[in-house]
Amino acid sequence: MPTKDTRTRRQDVPNEGDGGVFSQQWFPVCLSSEVAADAIRGTDFLDGRVIVVRDDEGVASVLSAFCAHLGVDLSVGKRVGDRVQCPFHFWEYDSRGSCVATGAGDRVPRDAKLFRFPTQEMYGIIFAFNGETPLYELPRYPVADDSLVFKAGALDWVLSIDPWVISANTPDLAHITLLHDFEMVNDPYQHVEWTDHSMTFPVQAKLPTGQMWDVHAGIYGTNYFFQHGEMDGRWFGWSTPFGIPNPGQTKVYYIIAAQPLDGESAEDTDKFLDYALGVEMHIASQDMPVFEGIHYLPRNLTRSDRVLARFFEYVRRYPRAHPSAAFIR
Repeated sequence: MPTKDTRTRRQDVPNEGDGGVFSQQWFPVCLSSEVAADAIRGTDFLDGRVIVVRDDEGVASVLSAFCAHLGVDLSVGKRVGDRVQCPFHFWEYDSRGSCVATGAGDRVPRDAKLFRFPTQEMYGIIFAFNGETPLYELPRYPVADDSLVFKAGALDWVLSIDPWVISANTPDLAHITLLHDFEMVNDPYQHVEWTDHSMTFPVQAKLPTGQMWDVHAGIYGTNYFFQHGEMDGRWFGWSTPFGIPNPGQTKVYYIIAAQPLDGESAEDTDKFLDYALGVEMHIASQDMPVFEGIHYLPRNLTRSDRVLARFFEYVRRYPRAHPSAAFIR
């Protein structure tokens, strides 16, 4: 019996995978630490399967997982130099996904190739763009990368909702003051900026745990919460990109970043990272019981939902495609 898709029809806000297409955005696929130099990491992605490998220079590539010969899952193959070798007939693929040799020595068929997703590795996470050409750049913190100390990780569980449902928490400004009990200093409603692929706004607030925040927060694509600014006068960055291991599922990744203070020891910087991570995880923990059983229905909206209502329209119009469908399924 097929698995039932329990996602509620959300009054024309499309589910990921509806009509066989997905949002064209950067999705986290795995942590950088999960892909060793000579490894082949296989993982579910969108409505299929991919592998993640590195070339001789350490550059990561996300490729469709199934051999172009007879469809063997290449994650059970092996590395031969910087190539991926199929375990069945020893066909070999380079980091661009091109078949460069067959085990029998036959001529390589013209169409023997894997789908290579646009791939970027940033802040300890490997991302793949759902498309042939990225529509926008991944957001970067407004400080030099080499000045950052950061930690990246992923939550252990997978949520049975689409990423945009979690992202909708960010433009749901009323829940920030009600559920999370933020004491707002500014009015974020007055400063929301929209582009074709993002929405952002400044937040100045006192948290119930006492910290003062002066941050810039927002959503990129429909699946990437990105925030940076000051907590009690010290700069930090916090991001939660959301992956799709399967339709109707969300895998939550996170990045916490800081800059060492002058004269600060590595141990003290690490303590600040853990402190900031604890603050963010506490906020997230308040949302998790809601996400576990929500049937998200954007109806009966009121004036305080006006930014959220615009976000729903943003999600409705967001570009969708699935150019890898014939390769990853």
